[in-house]
Amino acid sequence: MTFVGYEHVYGIPEHAAPFSLKSTSSGPAEYSEPYRLYNLDVFEYDLDTPASLYGGIPFMYAHKKDSTGSSDAALLWLNAAETWIDVTKNEKRNPLSFTSRQKSTHTHWVSESGALDLLVFLGPDSKSIFKHYGELTGYTALPPLFSIGHHQCRWNYLNEEDVLSVDAKFDEHDMPYDTIWLDIEYTDDKQYFTWDPQKFPDPEKMLEKLDTNKRKLVAIIDPHIKRKEDYWVHKEGEKKDMMVKNADGNVYDGWCWPGSSSWVDFTSQKAREWWNTLFKFDKFKVHISQTAY
Repeated sequence: MTFVGYEHVYGIPEHAAPFSLKSTSSGPAEYSEPYRLYNLDVFEYDLDTPASLYGGIPFMYAHKKDSTGSSDAALLWLNAAETWIDVTKNEKRNPLSFTSRQKSTHTHWVSESGALDLLVFLGPDSKSIFKHYGELTGYTALPPLFSIGHHQCRWNYLNEEDVLSVDAKFDEHDMPYDTIWLDIEYTDDKQYFTWDPQKFPDPEKMLEKLDTNKRKLVAIIDPHIKRKEDYWVHKEGEKKDMMVKNADGNVYDGWCWPGSSSWVDFTSQKAREWWNTLFKFDKFKVHISQTAY
């Protein structure tokens, strides 16, 4: 697919690459490999590369400005399989002009498998394109106000004292922030919706302290659920038939941070509704004298 007359194309996130996508093939190619779309948890990734990262969205956007104004176009390659995209920029002479040369961007898309649904957005401007894109994929939910403030996040804070110490240091050094994040280590044995009873024995008090400073806490929740007999989320999810299955009908058993894991089947409305009920503070369990906060 060629964006005729468009030198710059954008999108196909997520890559640690410039905003305007570089060329990948023929002539003076800036990258020797095509852009890859395949979701990976890449620790300490390289910069300025077409290698894949955490997300993959097969949406490419073209924009140009000239003497008559601006023009926009886009495409959505609706395929969930691993995909590779080559980008080539060629100079093409405008036969109606004695001086100007126009560059076009040629793109070559290759997906591993699946059906091809290609949607083309003809503009004429960015407002129209993103309106139609939102109608196709769903509009972004209005975020809570605190989420657009300053966030402090790393892997990992050790315990409640560590969290409150970091919180106090921001005040001590007069640095603004609104929200602090916890990675997986806050959990009891990598089980989401639980707290480590030794490191986070009293999360309610910790939250009250953060609240006095008008700060929020975000605790990471991933979709992989530890396969452990007495883990209540795993037990409930399998009992209610909420997990992704293999072709043979058995629950898929994969490997992630908790070890042997199952995944919630988010293609099921029933599973999405069940998952939504878990995000309440009284669902988070601290296993001290069977206390649940």
